[in-house]
Amino acid sequence: MGFHDFMTCRVSSLGTLLSAEESFSLPPVSDHLPQAFRVVWETGHAVEILSWNVMARGRAGATGRAGTALEGKRLTNNGLDCDETPDSYKQRLKERVLPVLQRWLEQSGTCQRVACLQEFPVQPLLQQEFLSDLRSKIPCLQMAVGSAWEVESMDLPNACVLQLVVEAGFAQLATHTNAVVWDSSLCERPSQVPRGPEVLQLALKSTKHTFDLMSFHLPFKDSPGGARYSEGVKAATSFLRTLSRDTPRPLIAAGDFNVQVNDLEKAFGATAMATQHDSAVFRGQRLSVDACVALPGLEEPSTSLMPLVEDSGGLWRPSELELFGPEGRDAFIEKYVAKNLHDDPRLWRLSDTAVASLGCWPFAEQPREVARLLHGTRSQKKRKLDNPLLGTIVVNYSDSGEVSPQ
Repeated sequence: MGFHDFMTCRVSSLGTLLSAEESFSLPPVSDHLPQAFRVVWETGHAVEILSWNVMARGRAGATGRAGTALEGKRLTNNGLDCDETPDSYKQRLKERVLPVLQRWLEQSGTCQRVACLQEFPVQPLLQQEFLSDLRSKIPCLQMAVGSAWEVESMDLPNACVLQLVVEAGFAQLATHTNAVVWDSSLCERPSQVPRGPEVLQLALKSTKHTFDLMSFHLPFKDSPGGARYSEGVKAATSFLRTLSRDTPRPLIAAGDFNVQVNDLEKAFGATAMATQHDSAVFRGQRLSVDACVALPGLEEPSTSLMPLVEDSGGLWRPSELELFGPEGRDAFIEKYVAKNLHDDPRLWRLSDTAVASLGCWPFAEQPREVARLLHGTRSQKKRKLDNPLLGTIVVNYSDSGEVSPQ
């Protein structure tokens, strides 16, 4: 699809970073292709956007329970029927997803580049490691992640505001989130625009341009032709209409509509939207569900901006409550950590970030993860402290944050 003029901006597709064979063949990179777009304003200022659903940890093989709508059907959370262990999921992120993103960001040239990622991991340690690996070659990168909490009831306004939804009892840990990666020269301190749990919208201010950037992932209702597919089209159309009437600044929104984009064009009419055809796959069916949308903004002041909290080394989170929620570490452990680990002394040696990451894994896999967090080799570093009286002491820094002499 080419570009369409829309008042003060235009958006065009630049193609994909991987072929379908490279991305979808086993072992896969993702069930979505990484897609690049260019947005140009009337001023001539341009930004290139990478939109990529990096595929949450693959789970497949279970069968729908009796008495449910999915009774007897083979269940999966991805388009490739991929079933991953925690270790194989981490390996895919590090060895197959991250290098593609890193190469694209390195080749930015004179045009500013921003990556919008969907189905990004919610584990705080995985997020930290991912950004750390990116910054090993591009030190000036920053990343913001969406909330690790999802809302059970969508009747609340601005449901992504964690203080409201968790205290009201409507939130639970999500299985994935959205993320945005950018260069510090574009913006040093981003703000968040509260939208909803399926959206991460940032207000980015630079010397050249001020605009909002959104990474979104709309809920899956059904495949094209399915009984509930029209519900997905209706929800996606409503989402676009909300953006068009409630966008005070220029907005670039990139992500996964989870419906065919041409169905949105029929329902919503012409807009500054670009997509890459056959960008995703679901059980052999090629789909065009990913897109980039540019809106000019209403040029009205906004009071809805919220500050983000810097976690560590350029990683931004929506709230100080993100790790455990307002009830704290003990309540989090009680609800999200397996009972057989509650009295395990290893648990109490973990840092807060490690405990929050542990709680994001299924109970059955947590004992193995505790061992990895304490004795993992990935982030373990050794630093020598020279003391003429004591000789040489080697201190181990594990990825759990625990410090122990050797």
